[in-house]
Amino acid sequence: MDMKTPDPLGTMPSARTFGKLDALAAALGCSTTLFFETSDGPSTGHTAQLLQMWLAIRSPEDRRAVFACVQEILKAQADNPRSR
Repeated sequence: MDMKTPDPLGTMPSARTFGKLDALAAALGCSTTLFFETSDGPSTGHTAQLLQMWLAIRSPEDRRAVFACVQEILKAQADNPRSR
């Protein structure tokens, strides 16, 4: 699969990416620094990595496919609560 590998955490995002992060932070009602903070648990790092991968997907069709996959996983979990 020829997918651009996201930049490692801790690297400075491009101006375009930083603009998207600004918009995302505004929509979430938080500061962009939240995306770069480290925490004791894996949650923040995984969230930042997930956002980096999402931003690396350029095709709207591919983003819809990823979104549909996540929706199916959530539906399956809702249908079978013991699968968590």
